[in-house]
Amino acid sequence: MKIVYCIESICTKGGMERIIIDKMNWLSENTSHEIILMTIWKHHDSNISAFPLNDKIKVVELNIPKGLYLLAIWRFNRTIQKLNPSWCIMFHALGALLSICTTWKGRLLYESHTPLFSMNHQWLYPLMMRRVHSIVCLTKGDAANFNSAKRVSVIPNFCSLSVRPTTIDYSAKQVVSLGRNCKEKDFPRLKRLWENVVEKYPDWQLQIHHNTTDVVKAYTSGSIFIMTSRFEGFGLVLLEAMQCGLPCIAFDCPYGPREIIVDGENGFLIPYDDDSLFIEKLTYLMEHPEERERMGKAAKKTAAKYDKTQIMNQWKELLTKL
Repeated sequence: MKIVYCIESICTKGGMERIIIDKMNWLSENTSHEIILMTIWKHHDSNISAFPLNDKIKVVELNIPKGLYLLAIWRFNRTIQKLNPSWCIMFHALGALLSICTTWKGRLLYESHTPLFSMNHQWLYPLMMRRVHSIVCLTKGDAANFNSAKRVSVIPNFCSLSVRPTTIDYSAKQVVSLGRNCKEKDFPRLKRLWENVVEKYPDWQLQIHHNTTDVVKAYTSGSIFIMTSRFEGFGLVLLEAMQCGLPCIAFDCPYGPREIIVDGENGFLIPYDDDSLFIEKLTYLMEHPEERERMGKAAKKTAAKYDKTQIMNQWKELLTKL
């Protein structure tokens, strides 16, 4: 089977880029499928990919100057006709546009990494749903938005950190947060919440990591993980923090936290508008190291359910059955 992953660009160091590359690498290493990475926009980085690509993966660069959509449609159609894969997997608004405008008659799959309601060019998606053969979402919440699609499946992200068997110091007076410094992560809100906490607990520290190269070290430096996102495609940082053994506190934003956090077991899930409850639960964990340890151990068990092989076997089964 020949599978093309078609994406605007993959040279940004983000969670979505990392998980897509991890998927391609796994398929190229563990199946006989031919995996092809097709990038649309011309990039100015020396590396086409932000993360290592398996040598078996073929790279096709369309090198379209960003914004030239008609040229992108024409060149995509010409290239996909020549490649003629078993599947072409699309992403984002440009993937939706290309799905609508392609003259290729093969099988298209749209992979949703961002909640549909937050995407630009909303008019594209009803048309895209009629054209693609299948849509795969990361959460049940997002899947409910694609109610007019032919077929919708939910396959979550997997946890792929290489975590050595280290022991979290649950007595550490440090709270950790990690993510891109962008509007949807809402770090200003996180900082405002922390200002209400640190006055009473001056011996505690908050560490926010935006572009760290050693995420395991960042997670394991603290004893609590917090997230204040407005919305999430999945919330991979929650899963990674749990894999490292951290209890997590997050707002019940769409979508992701509700499907990862079991309130009171591996962390706390807070109603989105309730800042006071967020502060209350955070200070509760800060005051009770034994609860941090109990929830941290439960968090590790939660993360173990998102094993890479188990998740990728779901992908392999889906692509083969369809």
